[in-house]
Amino acid sequence: YMTTVVFAEKNKAAAKIAEILSNGSASRTSIGGVSVYTFSKGGEKWGVMGLRGHIMGYDFPEELNNWRAVDPAILLDTEPIKSVTQPSYSKAIKALSSGADTVILACDYDREGENIGFEAKTIADEVNRKASVLRARFSSLEQGEVMRAFDNLLEPNEELAMAAEARQILDLQMGAAFTRFCTLSVRQRARTDGILSIGPCQTPTCGFVYQREKAIRNFVPRDFWRITAIFTKNEHDFTAQHIKGKIFDGDVAASIFDSVKNCKSGMVVRKKVEEQKTQPPYPLNTTEFLKRASKYLGISSDKALEVAEKLYLDGIVSYPRTDTNLYGDDFPFMKILSSFADTKCQYFDFVKQILSKPLAPREGKTDGKDHPPIHPVKYADTASLKRIDPNAPAVFDLIARHFLATLMPPLTAEKTRLRLAVGEKREEFNALGTVILDEGWHAVYSFETLNENTLPYVEMDENVAIKDIKMPSLKTKPPKQLTEAELLSLMANNGIGTKSTAPTHIETNKKRGYFEQKGKSIVILDTGFMLMQALESATDVLIKPEIRSIMETRMQDIEDGKQSFDEVLFEVRVLIREMYAKLASNKDSLVNSIVSSLGESATGSGSEKAVDAADKIGTCPDCGGILHIIRTEKGRFVGCNRYPACSCTYPLPKNGAIVVAKRKKCMRNEGHGILKVGGKYFWSVGIGPCFTCEKENECYPPDVVGACPKCEAPVIIVRLTAKKTRFLSCSKRCGFTAGLPKSGTLTLSKNACEWCEWKMVRVTDKGNKHEFCPNPVHS
Repeated sequence: YMTTVVFAEKNKAAAKIAEILSNGSASRTSIGGVSVYTFSKGGEKWGVMGLRGHIMGYDFPEELNNWRAVDPAILLDTEPIKSVTQPSYSKAIKALSSGADTVILACDYDREGENIGFEAKTIADEVNRKASVLRARFSSLEQGEVMRAFDNLLEPNEELAMAAEARQILDLQMGAAFTRFCTLSVRQRARTDGILSIGPCQTPTCGFVYQREKAIRNFVPRDFWRITAIFTKNEHDFTAQHIKGKIFDGDVAASIFDSVKNCKSGMVVRKKVEEQKTQPPYPLNTTEFLKRASKYLGISSDKALEVAEKLYLDGIVSYPRTDTNLYGDDFPFMKILSSFADTKCQYFDFVKQILSKPLAPREGKTDGKDHPPIHPVKYADTASLKRIDPNAPAVFDLIARHFLATLMPPLTAEKTRLRLAVGEKREEFNALGTVILDEGWHAVYSFETLNENTLPYVEMDENVAIKDIKMPSLKTKPPKQLTEAELLSLMANNGIGTKSTAPTHIETNKKRGYFEQKGKSIVILDTGFMLMQALESATDVLIKPEIRSIMETRMQDIEDGKQSFDEVLFEVRVLIREMYAKLASNKDSLVNSIVSSLGESATGSGSEKAVDAADKIGTCPDCGGILHIIRTEKGRFVGCNRYPACSCTYPLPKNGAIVVAKRKKCMRNEGHGILKVGGKYFWSVGIGPCFTCEKENECYPPDVVGACPKCEAPVIIVRLTAKKTRFLSCSKRCGFTAGLPKSGTLTLSKNACEWCEWKMVRVTDKGNKHEFCPNPVHS
């Protein structure tokens, strides 16, 4: 048996920790399919095991799972039950812990990580209550830091873990009760199979996007005028604006323009030249990292955090979930910079510049007391980063450049401000010029373009010629749609979610079909707008951030030891019940708003036919009714539920069972539904079989399992339906192929092989499931 057992949050972290603690001598074994790394250290036998994130979860008793038979309000008064969701991990924990003297929790050091560690502790306690339980706290998987963490073990932080526990319970109760109430209330009046999902963080997140969209829709443009003069000296033209800026009174604008439109020169009446310094950014915390990844790299916050975590598990960057934006006294600047001090490194010149002077880092004022700011642990080249993730080079580049920027001098610019008087009434115009004297930190931070606008040299009281004066008539513009960076700022400023969960709430809204991302903008969809509008009319507190902000504050109170777990649960449940009561009392308002938004096709008014959800394809382009599959004695076709008033129809293939592919969209025409025919091929309604379309590969990209061992090109799964065969092949056809199982349903797993990082393949055959790495190198 093991003397000391270590539980890490993921297998990759476990492998890294074992490698460091054993000085590379750890052996990999397996307990019920779960990897364990064993070695001897100081005369004791150690075992290090990676969990799979949360291996326990909350749910309601099974008898409450029937939506129609259970009043949703009951969920608010029912204690959820916590149970094991990953039995194989539970068995492995028990097997490892049964005879251990010491159990060390080494999960990520934050609320969720501490909570995951306590799940392992809870399971271990079932077989061994005598073992001492300790905590290894580290912010990167760099060798020195991991060694220091295990040489200075701490007591587990139960308050930190219970803060996460409280959130799990409250989010489940509120989300389940409110979602069921809204969904069932609408279904009593309308024929809809959709679920109206409500969540304590998800809903106010959507609320921000809704409020912006409402401001855009309600915007009424106003006419205004702007008077602009183009001055010139020695063939150097420059533009100056009238000091009134936007002029909303047309008569005032016309009067000013009439007094200056024929003037040939203006006099310099004020001149100010000053040197301005722009300081480097503060060190990178999670919210800033996610905002900048979205703004500069065009990577969604959810994906950016996923990639940063991969880099952390590879020991390349520090832990990516932190509120801290100051480095601290013992930060290892020189150790990090020395790994960048290589002439082959693209940052070498900047590092050389930094090391030529005493270090003077720019720092913020927030110390989260858990982890330092996000920073590179060591330099990594592009080739090795690409093997981690296609987006890893860009994410690492942002983190590295941001870190180096905080160690560089300010950007220095010379700002020149001129004021020129024109005409007898001496109407005044402003001109601004900028000259960059020293790029400073901006030299390494190449994500934004520096704009220089130079002015010619002029003296006080000098007359400068006027080339042209214009007064265009303009209109005010509506607010722009929120960017993901702006949405993350709103969430952070209003206490919606945490540094690590904010991207999840954005992704949840996307998956629910409430809003979508177009470029860098977040655009609300009809379903999201309809639901937010209905909730606003019934109880606007649900879509506003105040309640969630209170809940987050209470979670922090548990973490800080200011309130107990039970006290917070009681207090917040009172708040949730009040919200539920208000929603229930305004049920008619809620339902009326949603049903009216669904339109006639859902309410059953008029002559349209009811449509089975399984046959529903989309919206009729002619009348807005519901397109669905119609079966008659003569065959089948797609038609409108308002037939015969609407005669819109489309043909269907004569043979093969038809299933509506709800999640598929036609790229040639998004209004057309997609059907799967005979389980063999896809058919776009109104267009025909997808295999005849030039966009087939875009709509149905091949499954990529990994990099080809011969040429590094993507290896894909090839399925030949006619021959009923499937195999692996290099996408560039270099000659590499490999076999796959002949029977069973084959899908790609989200898990990756820890040895070669190919995607694992899941085979389901006659109810039996198993995963394996298809890389023939392992066979």
